[in-house]
Amino acid sequence: MERMTEPQYAPERLIPVVAAVIEREGRFLGARRTEPEALRGLWEFPGGKTEPGEDDVAALIRECREELGVEIAVGDPVGPEYVSPNGRFLVRTYRAELLDGEPAAIENHDEVRWFAPGTPEVRDVPWLEGDLAILDVLDAEAAPGTRVA
Repeated sequence: MERMTEPQYAPERLIPVVAAVIEREGRFLGARRTEPEALRGLWEFPGGKTEPGEDDVAALIRECREELGVEIAVGDPVGPEYVSPNGRFLVRTYRAELLDGEPAAIENHDEVRWFAPGTPEVRDVPWLEGDLAILDVLDAEAAPGTRVA
């Protein structure tokens, strides 16, 4: 009988990460990473790891305050949750509304930019692999006859 092996990464061992699709006037915010080295220069939806005992909403509010200097209200989930390509993180993405402040590249980023979904400029920059599924959802919503948040 052939012996079954355990999956390399058990779901209960994944580190929870949250990301925000911060929307304003039909555009969303992207941030360019500075670290770790393997991800330097890639664009992402801002966010980060949840702290022990912290729920997704609290983590996302804290991360956006620390990394961008803004206050947000967290809304509904958007797109699928996904496991990062390295198999270490489980990423959940939420819509967010900017309540106060102007996003700035304060920590872990060197540039922030507003993008219009469904336009070529969105795909002209390199995104984290997992965030491409979220971009697909935003692009589909921006297509004629569909919802744009």
